[in-house]
Amino acid sequence: MSPNKIEAPTFDGHHDPWIFDMWIRDMNQFFEWHNLYDNRKVRFAKMMLIDEAKLYWRDVENCLKMRGKPLITDWTKMKQKLQEKYIPQSYRNKLLDQWNNLRLETCLSMSI
Repeated sequence: MSPNKIEAPTFDGHHDPWIFDMWIRDMNQFFEWHNLYDNRKVRFAKMMLIDEAKLYWRDVENCLKMRGKPLITDWTKMKQKLQEKYIPQSYRNKLLDQWNNLRLETCLSMSI
């Protein structure tokens, strides 16, 4: 493998928010490295979904088609839709609480 080659990861639909978040970060890094336009990002990301995640995304697209709505072609919208499935609200709330506590601690330490 050449030192400049960055490979895109796959995502299998594993229900671990941390794994999903790492997949998103790695995909963003891959897209930045290869300077892909948004519509190509979605097409490429779909190819990196495997197993349960691939089935889920196929269901999302089928539902959109059945309702006469356009398919998702924007990477940000695709990430949001996948986050709804793979990052539970409780996990998001926990991260928000941690962020708020960190901000509060930072403010308090700066005022001392």
